Amino acid sequence: MKTLKQRIWPVLAVVAALVWAAFPAHGALSASQLLERCADKLREAPSVSARFTLSAPDGSRADGDILLSRERFRLTTQGLRIWFDGRTQWTAYAATREVNITEPTAEELLTGNPFAIITGYAGKYACRLLPGSGAVRDVELTPRTAGGDIRKAVLSVDTRTLWPVRAVVTLSSGATVSAAIRDCATGGKPAASVFAFAASALPGYEIVDLR
Repeated sequence: MKTLKQRIWPVLAVVAALVWAAFPAHGALSASQLLERCADKLREAPSVSARFTLSAPDGSRADGDILLSRERFRLTTQGLRIWFDGRTQWTAYAATREVNITEPTAEELLTGNPFAIITGYAGKYACRLLPGSGAVRDVELTPRTAGGDIRKAVLSVDTRTLWPVRAVVTLSSGATVSAAIRDCATGGKPAASVFAFAASALPGYEIVDLR
């Protein structure tokens, strides 16, 4: 059985997407139009930060935070830290005290890069608004090609604040993992060094270059 940490990557992709899945306060738009607006917002904002809590079916939970700036991101959660500078990714595992260095492909970034999953959704996911009313609305994303990590995802957004509040992700195994999103905020442009790993940050960790 996969642990929460093993499930975390595809779920974090949806968490990252949720940070930008804010609905407009008015107007009857299709799901695809809403996501296009999210992509535009992502391109225009210098940065966005958010906190989240992942919950797995076995009851395990993991709190974390993420900072996004266009294609770059930095993510921290229990036992896992990730930096991505637009080309190189560093993934630090507390359990093994290792930092893996990789250069993700475009396909791999769709399950880990917050920019790619939004701007690339049109070719990868079919989306539709689910029936409902009230302040919180749901959008369902379904992969156009079977065989990936994610079977489907439902993104919930509070239209009063224009920020995401929840994601429910069904993995290919059938397991469902949920993510509660909070404290979303825009910010200034971070320094490039924020998205690059520095060995001094984790002394004693083994560096494993997998490029």
